[in-house]
Amino acid sequence: MRKVLLFWGTFDTIHNGHLHIAKKALAETNHDALWFLLAGLSPFKEDASSFASRKDMIELMIKDDPNLEICDIESTLPVPSYSVDTIKALKEKHPNTQFDWLIGSDQLDALDQWKDIDILKSWVTFYVYQRPGYNNDHGFKKISGDMMDVSSTAIRQGKSYETDPLILKYMMENGLYLHTMLQSHMSEKRYNHTLSVTKLALSLAKTHSIDLDKTMLSAMMHDYCKEWDMDTLTQIVSEYKPEALSLPKPYYHAYGASYILKEKYQITDIEVLDAIENHVSGETDFSLGKVLFIADKCEKGRPYDASEYVRIAHQDLNKGFIAVKENQKKYLKENL
Repeated sequence: MRKVLLFWGTFDTIHNGHLHIAKKALAETNHDALWFLLAGLSPFKEDASSFASRKDMIELMIKDDPNLEICDIESTLPVPSYSVDTIKALKEKHPNTQFDWLIGSDQLDALDQWKDIDILKSWVTFYVYQRPGYNNDHGFKKISGDMMDVSSTAIRQGKSYETDPLILKYMMENGLYLHTMLQSHMSEKRYNHTLSVTKLALSLAKTHSIDLDKTMLSAMMHDYCKEWDMDTLTQIVSEYKPEALSLPKPYYHAYGASYILKEKYQITDIEVLDAIENHVSGETDFSLGKVLFIADKCEKGRPYDASEYVRIAHQDLNKGFIAVKENQKKYLKENL
């Protein structure tokens, strides 16, 4: 009979700590495989990702280890799906497999509150991964190991990159957690400006058949570093694009955002990076770059009426782009 250790979680998003625990648990037990048992529902939180996206990210994380698999059975079960119901469904689907359950020691105190816990204990053996500060005095089998200082929350907030680079790339290309990231890095005023720019950019992109995913990513990230301290931005520009050091410092945040996308999130799309880098200057030849420049200069929060430029841009992107650039030069001359 095959023995499988189940590691349940929402994995929103999966990270290096999850992988470390899984490999350590598998190495210390006699199980044939460990399955990441993906929770059917993500937590009730803003910017949560879908079951399909979370499954895709797990697959990216475990692609090189044949002893690690993903179990998506909870996507087929009624909600809410309790652990005992999940195990029952798995036993029916895999009658020749012995399933056991991996939990963290921080879950022990609440274990007795699980639905039909006595039935569940008769079906599976619980293995407890010891966490610092928690004692396993419940008689369950122990797995000892260190804990990595990493969390899904920090990754969603853009404060940690401790997961597979392919997952970071996937997050950006699929627009996952962008709102959470921006709110963690921006003031409310800057965040609202970004949302306004994104709304206008997407409207222009739709009119001119420009890729909406690229437009979303470019617009949402264009001011990501706007409120960073100048010393940090100067250091980034000096390493990433030293030729841009000769530009006025208000340009630096654009290169900072491009750097974050390319170096941290593995985004190499030249149109996206160009649009972000040139959203201040307008020195772009790409349609995406023109859309972002127009949207940034014409969003409703600007201290001037740009509705006519938006109308022109919807009719003819190039004419609108030229008109906005001329107006921007005039505005800066009069106000600086």
